[in-house]
Amino acid sequence: MAENIYEASLQKTTSTAAAPIAVIVPGTLGAGINMPEIREIGVFNQSGAAAEIGIGIPAAAGVTATTSETVQALNQTDPAGHTLLVTVHTTPATAPANFYRRAELQAVAGAGLIWTWAPGEWQLWSGATVNQVVIWQLSGSAVTYDVYVKVAE
Repeated sequence: MAENIYEASLQKTTSTAAAPIAVIVPGTLGAGINMPEIREIGVFNQSGAAAEIGIGIPAAAGVTATTSETVQALNQTDPAGHTLLVTVHTTPATAPANFYRRAELQAVAGAGLIWTWAPGEWQLWSGATVNQVVIWQLSGSAVTYDVYVKVAE
């Protein structure tokens, strides 16, 4: 089980099409890197446009991150984190075939949600497979989101 808690946040403005808002990309498992697990995902509407969002494993993972934030340790004595919160890939992640969760955000600036999971409930490794998680905009409106993720590594 993961030992240290990390968070990252970013802002993303989408186009008027269904597309990834952000992708959670775990670091490669290795010496000194624990198996990452998701604890929270928060998504908040900053532009006041209604939006439908969902989360899941993308049908095709994003390739070559170009804009990302690395998670930061909540306890500054913990080692550096390795999980990324990515907003731009040269080849973007695709929509999940099935969504774990979906939600509507009201057309009100500041409307949002926080999804939570218990320790050990959602690990990002499955055998030899590294699972990215995509936060996906299903609606077709340009929306500015504030997004954060809390992971344990």
